[in-house]
Amino acid sequence: MKLYKYRYGSKRDLESLQNNYFYVPHAIALNDPSENLFNEQDVYSELEIFENLSGLSTSDIKKQVEDLCKKVRAEIGIFSLSQTFNDELLWAYYADSHSGFCIEYDLEKINELRAFSCAFEVEYADKRPKLKLHNLIQSGEKEIEDFLRITSGTKSKKWKHEQEFRICIEPFGRFIYDYRAVKAIYFGMRMPKLKKDLAKDNNKKPDSSAKVCQQQVMEILKGRGIKYYQMQLKPDSYEFEYQEVEDMYKNSKKYKDKTHIIPIDQIDYKDYGHGIEKHYFDKVAYIITKEPYFYELNSIHISKEESIKRNEPIIFAGFFHEKNNPRQIKRYFTLNEIDKEYQKVIGASK
Repeated sequence: MKLYKYRYGSKRDLESLQNNYFYVPHAIALNDPSENLFNEQDVYSELEIFENLSGLSTSDIKKQVEDLCKKVRAEIGIFSLSQTFNDELLWAYYADSHSGFCIEYDLEKINELRAFSCAFEVEYADKRPKLKLHNLIQSGEKEIEDFLRITSGTKSKKWKHEQEFRICIEPFGRFIYDYRAVKAIYFGMRMPKLKKDLAKDNNKKPDSSAKVCQQQVMEILKGRGIKYYQMQLKPDSYEFEYQEVEDMYKNSKKYKDKTHIIPIDQIDYKDYGHGIEKHYFDKVAYIITKEPYFYELNSIHISKEESIKRNEPIIFAGFFHEKNNPRQIKRYFTLNEIDKEYQKVIGASK
């Protein structure tokens, strides 16, 4: 899924792009003072009714509800994105009247190195959401998402034009992502193109307000295969269009270009009746050796579950991206995908 983040175009924005992270703030730091407002009084009312009917005390449950709501209000971080990159108001509000830029993210890649709590489209309403008891007694990832949709995913209808999509993490703070999550950069119509176009006193400003140019963005992102686009007005219209612009550093060395070693004894060559030739497993191993975040292989084998689900042989590769981190990065390949990806990797190595 493609999602977009409008940026002011400061040195601080550039630094976070270069180092593959974004900062997920607490709700109190967002520009809407009505963020994270929800009403849990119905939960206490339901517990009172249960207590009166059953004669059983619910004081412990009430305390758990109170602690949970406090935790949500105190610790949940919200990273706001949009589902559109060409909204004129968003360019004016969040990209410094078109002198900044907009980042295109791949949601699935954002979630790969580190899991976020949940991600969802914002719901727009006239009144604050009310929390119910059944929202608290469910379990599982879907139920966590539903709970956070109520507490942290509702805004006034006046914000509807933003088409907002949210990522929630706990606790709030810096979030590191796979650099391949950034797919494209859209430059505002007023964003300076070259370093010489920046104001003379620009370097005297703090990093949060000192501006950067298109050249600097391309320079710090060189070798990452990112697409660049220039926003512009359509003729005789208020609507925006965009045009691809050439990467000034297109011939740079590939970013994080390393080759790793995978022991053959960690590959399970059994095809379990699928008739898969051995070289497909070897090709997957080679593809994984070129993974920029590879640290240690867990396994390469036939995925029985995925093969049944897709009704064709699927080879699985799982690896860890850093020492002492149990989170496994997973890859699934059809035989056709293996051939295509292998040729792509071989071509990039020449």
